[in-house]
Amino acid sequence: MMPIYWIAKNTFLEAVRQKFFNFLVILAVVMTAVSVGLSGFDFGNSELKFIADFGFGGLFLFGSILAVVMSVQLFFSEIENRTAITLLAKPVNRSAFIVGKFLGIWLLLGVFTLIMAGMLAIVLAVRQPVLAADALSHGLPEPFLSFSGLAIFAFLQWLRLSIAAALTMALTSFSQTYLYAIVVSFCGLLIAQLQYLLRDVAASEQSAIVAKICAIVVTKCLPNLQLFNVGQQLTLEKTGVPAGTLAEIFGYGVVWTIVLLIVAVLFFRKREM
Repeated sequence: MMPIYWIAKNTFLEAVRQKFFNFLVILAVVMTAVSVGLSGFDFGNSELKFIADFGFGGLFLFGSILAVVMSVQLFFSEIENRTAITLLAKPVNRSAFIVGKFLGIWLLLGVFTLIMAGMLAIVLAVRQPVLAADALSHGLPEPFLSFSGLAIFAFLQWLRLSIAAALTMALTSFSQTYLYAIVVSFCGLLIAQLQYLLRDVAASEQSAIVAKICAIVVTKCLPNLQLFNVGQQLTLEKTGVPAGTLAEIFGYGVVWTIVLLIVAVLFFRKREM
């Protein structure tokens, strides 16, 4: 466990040194500026939904970019600088190397998710009382906002991004070039995010047999990231999401993260250094 701990720690610190916090500060400032600018428009009760959707989309979009780019960059930097060979020559096996790298990226994504969720919570907390007072003055229902639901959603998004990082590690572990790893990883994430289209193809009677088979294979080989899109229900709806459904989503994310890490380890064991 000690090699994994030190590799994860060094990976996290190295990622922080690569202007990560500057990126977060700029992103947070832009998000705050845009949200403050929204107060000049009359969205009514739907303004909270607009802000929340904007924040949720930004969290996943920039988080995915961060997961892919950082995973690939930090992995190939070890390979190109030959430090991976030095590490593996010591009592550090390839499994510990992959797991340590993943945990460092995972912690980085946790910090990113925490800051983004915190900024979104501040913006929603500022706008909600204003919109509530305006709604009451017009005889409309007060807009609902759950910070506990937002916290749960942020945790689920961290888990979602961990799948993205694990998928990237699996694809990067056998890739020979930086550009190939980046392109394939983003394509994999895009397919995982748009799986509902493939499921429609597989279920449609008008689809060709070859298209159905391809759609079924792809949906079985890649995770369905659409399952994590429960932010609006958790944050803005009183009904929320059943505990059983949340447990299923959590279990789904954990299982897929572990499976993709195992695949990454298996590929990396056969990789020529």
